[in-house]
Amino acid sequence: MALNPETISPTIFRRLDTFIAVAETLSFRRAAEMLSRSQPAVTSQINQLENALGVKLLVRSTRQVRLTTAGAELLERGKRLLAESERLMRDIHAQAGLLTGQVVVSFSPTIAMSLAPKVLATFESEHPGIRVLLREELAPQMLEAILNGSVDVGIGPYQPTTDKLAFNPIFDQEFSLIVREDHPLAIRGHARIRDLANINLLCSSVGTTAREVLENAAKAEGIAIMPKYEALQYPTLFALAAAGFGGTVMPAVDTKILNAMGLRAVPFRGKCLVRPIGIITRRDEALAPGPQAFVRLLLLTAEQEGQHLAG
Repeated sequence: MALNPETISPTIFRRLDTFIAVAETLSFRRAAEMLSRSQPAVTSQINQLENALGVKLLVRSTRQVRLTTAGAELLERGKRLLAESERLMRDIHAQAGLLTGQVVVSFSPTIAMSLAPKVLATFESEHPGIRVLLREELAPQMLEAILNGSVDVGIGPYQPTTDKLAFNPIFDQEFSLIVREDHPLAIRGHARIRDLANINLLCSSVGTTAREVLENAAKAEGIAIMPKYEALQYPTLFALAAAGFGGTVMPAVDTKILNAMGLRAVPFRGKCLVRPIGIITRRDEALAPGPQAFVRLLLLTAEQEGQHLAG
């Protein structure tokens, strides 16, 4: 038997939703309450659905409601149809989100230098319709920007100070002693924490996570940190080290840059100095498709670059 053309109209989904509510509760009254509709409206939609399909779905009496054989089959398959329709709409919406739009990402300085160019190059190739706005920020600015919604996601070592933000660690960033290539420790090829007591230290500013890593390591060895010079940004520290003012304890960032400046990243032996790098987002708020794709690519790039994934 041919179906009434009305069965393919958009209203069929609304009627099917109503039928499922009645079929699962076996009550027109309870179904009406669940759907926030009047009982006559529910009855009317069931009648319309039965007329459209040309088959009885429910047997109604003054005392009970029961499913017919056709009704039982429609209940099972109709639930699958609605669930698949919802999945289809979500998937289409997600795909649309990857065709156009904008992603605003905030990086901490050393992560911006080491990973951002590689991630951006691939992301632009895979998603040419999405504009990426890159920001480079320290902790206060990054966390505030994520919190107020002007940034979609942050990547850095900054632990949020509010439960409205979430920090999900992705890898550990290792620190080295950055000195001139003619420095005795560069020639030796390794350093120990206690060696820091015998060199002029060029330190990141108080309050930065890099300074915290250094001070915690020195305190564990009974060493007091006495900086010769302090600077907020790592390029300044590298420039001071290249000029022969001393050594700095920072992530290597890019060995090509260090080599060009006549510097060496000397690894620590005995105790590694690391800090966790994480994805910082608004808690309990799902990322949109664009930022999600950017984060997935960032994780893949970090793994390919040999970053030590956090466990």
